[in-house]
Amino acid sequence: MANRSKFEEVQKTLTKKGKKFNVGIGKDEKGYFAYTHRARSKSYISKQDIPIKVLKFIESTG
Repeated sequence: MANRSKFEEVQKTLTKKGKKFNVGIGKDEKGYFAYTHRARSKSYISKQDIPIKVLKFIESTG
């Protein structure tokens, strides 16, 4: 089995500019990231720094 690093689940959805994105938000040692069961973004310093383009792509995978 793959050795997976653990992370803290922060929230289940994210709303940005009035649009709700159905992605999970997690936090690891590098910052916050968006994820689904198939993909995850790179880490950003804060949740607000995650670009809408990235949220749309991650949402499309799950």
